[in-house]
Amino acid sequence: MNSEITTKLIKIIMLILLISYGLDKIVFFSLNKISDQVMTGQAIGKLNHFLTQKETADFIVFGNSRANRHIDVNLFSKNGFNMGVDGIGIAYNSTLIRTLPMDKQQFILVHIDTSNFFDDDYDGSDIKALKAKYQRDSNITKALNKSGQISLMHHFYNSMNYNGNSIGIIKNYFRPNYDYRTYNGYDPILVSESQEGMRDEILSKAFVDEECPDSLKVNPIALDYLRSIKSFSEKAPNKTFLFITSPIFNDSCNMDNAKLNEIMQDLGLTYWDFSNLYKDNKDNGFWKDSKHMSQKGAEAFSLYLLHQYKTSKI
Repeated sequence: MNSEITTKLIKIIMLILLISYGLDKIVFFSLNKISDQVMTGQAIGKLNHFLTQKETADFIVFGNSRANRHIDVNLFSKNGFNMGVDGIGIAYNSTLIRTLPMDKQQFILVHIDTSNFFDDDYDGSDIKALKAKYQRDSNITKALNKSGQISLMHHFYNSMNYNGNSIGIIKNYFRPNYDYRTYNGYDPILVSESQEGMRDEILSKAFVDEECPDSLKVNPIALDYLRSIKSFSEKAPNKTFLFITSPIFNDSCNMDNAKLNEIMQDLGLTYWDFSNLYKDNKDNGFWKDSKHMSQKGAEAFSLYLLHQYKTSKI
C-alpha cells in the first residue's frame, strides 16, 4: 500500500513539474516576444536599444546613474550612446563591454566609483540586471554563468529571468516613455524651484568631512571585472578606453581615489578622477544632491571633460 501511494505521489510530482515546465516556456517565449519590441525604460528598453547601437556607435558611455546623468554624449559625437544605468556596478559594465564588436573603432568611456573597489559587501550582483538576456546572448550568458549569480532554477524555469522586470517591460510596451529614435541615453536632471530648498539642505550637510578608513582593501570581485575589461581592450586595439570618476559635491577622503589610481596605473589603464572638480564652486545650481549633478552642472562638466579629452594624448 505504501509503495502504491509513493508511486502516485511521484507521478503527481512529475506531472506538476511537466505542466509547470510547459507553462514556464509559454510565459518565457511570450515575454521574449514582448520585450524584444520594448526600446524605452531601464527595465529592458535601454539595454535593447544599446544592443542595436553597439555595432555602429563610435562613442559609448558605461556606468551607473552618475554616468547616465552627467555625460552629454552629443558633445562628443552625433553617433554616440550613453549606456549609464541606475544602480549598477562594474560587473554589469564589464559584461556589456565584452559584447562590443572587436574590430569597430570606438571610444569607450567607463564611469567608475571607488565604492565598488573598496566595499567588502560588493558581490557583483548588479550583473543580474542582465538576466533577461540569459540564454539569449552568448556573451551575457557566459558572464552570468561565470558570476555564480544565476541559480539552478533559472536553468529550468527560464521565465524567472524576467523577475522584477516584467511590469516595467509591459508598461513600456503599451506606453513608451519617449521616442527612442531620438534618444542617446543621456538623462540630465532638472531641478525645479520647489526642489531647490530640499537640495540646499542636503548639500549643507555634505560639507561635513568624513574620516578616511584605517585601511583600504581592494574588493577582489570588482578587481576581476576591471581586469576583464583590460583583457578585452588588449584584444580590441581599435578601441580607446578612458575611465573616469565624475564630480561629487564634497569628497573628503582622497585615499580611496589615490589607491584606485594606483590600480589603474598598474593595469595600464587611463583614469581621470574628477571627484573634487567643483569642491570650491559655491553654485548649488550645479547639483541635484551630493552625488548627482543637475543639468546645469552636467553640461558644464561635459564641456570640461570634452576639453580635457581634446587636449590629451589618449
